[in-house]
Amino acid sequence: MRNVRARQPVIFLAFLFWALYTDHTGLVRIGLLAAVLHECGHVLVWMALTRTLPVLQLSAFGIGLESGRAKLGPGRTFLLAAAGPLMNFLLCGLTLLCMNRRASYWGFFFAAANGLLGLFNLLPFGKLDGKQMWRILAGWGLHLLHK
Repeated sequence: MRNVRARQPVIFLAFLFWALYTDHTGLVRIGLLAAVLHECGHVLVWMALTRTLPVLQLSAFGIGLESGRAKLGPGRTFLLAAAGPLMNFLLCGLTLLCMNRRASYWGFFFAAANGLLGLFNLLPFGKLDGKQMWRILAGWGLHLLHK
């Protein structure tokens, strides 16, 4: 598994074990599923843009995609950053549409987890997708001002 790296794997696995062990409602599992599907959005776009498998980095704070030495332009980088939240919003919307036919608590929890994760990742802080997207949008804005 050379395409998956773990920073401080003992801490990551201990946190994951604790979270799953103490989760009697199943909400942590739904949140983890939403997070994995979020990363699948990034992976799909990465593979479409580079024709290679990405390197995923696991840590106690989440899963991240390492771009390594790949040189993507601003537009492609923006698309890659937006892919995760877009996947979450798409899953949220599709789940809510399905809830019109057959509603369930788990469906609403899954929709809420995806919606909240997508919104959270749009925040312009730390290593979140929103910070990368904001940086690119700000660069494009400055470029247009100087024309």
